[in-house]
Amino acid sequence: MSSARQNKKGLPDFTDKVVSVSIAGEDDGRCLEHPRWESQGGRLFLVGTVPRGGSTNDWCGGVPSAVAWEAVTDYLVFDSAEQYLERLRIYERKKRKR
Repeated sequence: MSSARQNKKGLPDFTDKVVSVSIAGEDDGRCLEHPRWESQGGRLFLVGTVPRGGSTNDWCGGVPSAVAWEAVTDYLVFDSAEQYLERLRIYERKKRKR
């Protein structure tokens, strides 16, 4: 994956990135700004902050969020919250045209 370096443990380094993850069994993905890896209760979590504009009605923008890595099915990496929001606007425009 070219946009995410790997750290010493072979995990992607998402420093200064925004990551949108899809979670098994959920329809909506989750978006994390400046995520980092944390071990909690013997499980690996990707922990970051929900970017402003990154949730429906922005109800959780700025709130810390954690996602269990074993539940992630795939992810997208963005260089900034602005790039993520621009792509989200493109998606919403195309969805409305259907």
